[in-house]
Amino acid sequence: MSSKIVDSLNIDLKSLDRKSKRGLFSVLLVTMISLVGVEISAASPNPDEVEIGRKIYMEGVLPSGELLKGVRQGAVQVEGAQAACETCHRRSGMGSLEGNFAVPPITGRFLFANEDDRPLALVDTRQPKDITRAHKPYAESTLSKAIREGVDVDGKDMNLLMPRYALNDNEVKAVTTYLRQLSSELAPGVGNDSLHFATIITQNVKPEKSDVMVKMLKAAFGQRNSSQQTYSGRMRMPLDLIPRQLRKWELSVWELKGEPETWAEQLSEYYRREPVFAVISGVSNGTWSPVSKFCQQEKIPCLLPSVALPPDEPSFYSLYYSKGVALEASVLANHLRAKDKNKPRRIVQIYRDDEVGRGAVKVLSEALKDSSVKVENRIFPEKLSENLKNIFKGLSSNDTVMLWLKPTDLVAVNKENHKQFPRVIYVSGFLAEEDYGFVSKEWKEHVRVVYPYELGEKRRKNIAGMQQWLKSWSIPLVDQVFQSEVFFDVLLLTDLSSQMIDNFYRDYIVERAEDMLGIGSNFSAYPHLSLSRGQRFASKGAYIGRFGSDGKLVADSEWIVPE
Repeated sequence: MSSKIVDSLNIDLKSLDRKSKRGLFSVLLVTMISLVGVEISAASPNPDEVEIGRKIYMEGVLPSGELLKGVRQGAVQVEGAQAACETCHRRSGMGSLEGNFAVPPITGRFLFANEDDRPLALVDTRQPKDITRAHKPYAESTLSKAIREGVDVDGKDMNLLMPRYALNDNEVKAVTTYLRQLSSELAPGVGNDSLHFATIITQNVKPEKSDVMVKMLKAAFGQRNSSQQTYSGRMRMPLDLIPRQLRKWELSVWELKGEPETWAEQLSEYYRREPVFAVISGVSNGTWSPVSKFCQQEKIPCLLPSVALPPDEPSFYSLYYSKGVALEASVLANHLRAKDKNKPRRIVQIYRDDEVGRGAVKVLSEALKDSSVKVENRIFPEKLSENLKNIFKGLSSNDTVMLWLKPTDLVAVNKENHKQFPRVIYVSGFLAEEDYGFVSKEWKEHVRVVYPYELGEKRRKNIAGMQQWLKSWSIPLVDQVFQSEVFFDVLLLTDLSSQMIDNFYRDYIVERAEDMLGIGSNFSAYPHLSLSRGQRFASKGAYIGRFGSDGKLVADSEWIVPE
């Protein structure tokens, strides 16, 4: 570049002395830096223009503040959020399914790619052969025609589901600028030959539980890296034959210590040292809120951790098995309301004064506040050595009790000398952790379990594959429900990564999970797992269980899905 500049200035270097040459080259250096800056600036999208495009794409709002308007199917008018591009093409821009119609990716990488360097994406999760087809690269003029008139790059009319938008030139340009940068770079944690994940363990989780989770994840990662094939068998050829960059899965274990108020800083430090593409599984006995907030802040997908009470605040990036004890409280409220004249006069909730206990109590209290059932809440003593009689004071056979307690507390309650049992004693299936040793002969006919898992032969079939896998890897079975969750997590992750091909964008893996969770076989302890767009809880109901003559838990109700 320097010689061209000198030539353009018509300068004879030979005629200059050394000092003049140094001065000239200083000027040239500044000039070159300035020109490079101009080139970089020209290549970088205008942030204001990107934001205008984002609001049109994501929210259906024009720069004037008016709602975006479009016409669909020749006559149907849509506006605002219903007209937003994100409605069909999704947050990632990677497309979706609308009924039986596949909406293709519209990021710049797909729109403007030439036929010699065209990225691939699976359009329909149900059809492994349905890969994006090559088309001529769009130009800004042809894309403008597509947006305004519904005519594609080949001059053909687009599907009638595609709205024809009333946008001016500047608005079309802003949308185009936004699409060029949308999902344009692979996410942090994605290397040329690696895919980095983390799992998170919070304070006070039983060592045997956290240890077996890590063993299972490491075994599954090792197996996947060795075979580079999907273990579940759901993903068939030709999907797995599509050329792609082979990436080794790597796992980091993030252990959080101390009070939850300090977790955000710990998570930030872990992430600074080792950026990850997503969080897989994870376990907490108490709050998960700091983790959820961190993942939302950093836009890190958090896929199906095992937690008793997910946070209330909505989060795009976090998916859960269920609402935990909050789901149980809603199920119990539905169950009691359905009893009509047989409703209990009073239900007494006994709980530990922690986030999980308070959360469960709050949900049940609110769900029954306009019913004839009186709700009374009593805090379980902090120390088991304290006298427990006061928390049962005044209870009669006309009352119902809900014990939001873990096994050690349930044993302590059972040891108390009760002159008269409450009519029914409900127990949380989440908190009981499948440990019903506290159910003595005297308690048996009174105890009911709000049970969010599958029962009997169906349960046995669901987890048979996991048990065989554990045996093959010499991993002990210490918690059947929890380990079935970890096992399902890995199968889902394997299928997701196979379907994503080389499109490792964080928004996209969340969208793919929404689309495909529940399509294949169920290897979990839950009856059914599924998500639809915007849902964050894969299991949505529970049984009321009782103990049969053989001591095994059986269903005492249908599967209850609260309204």
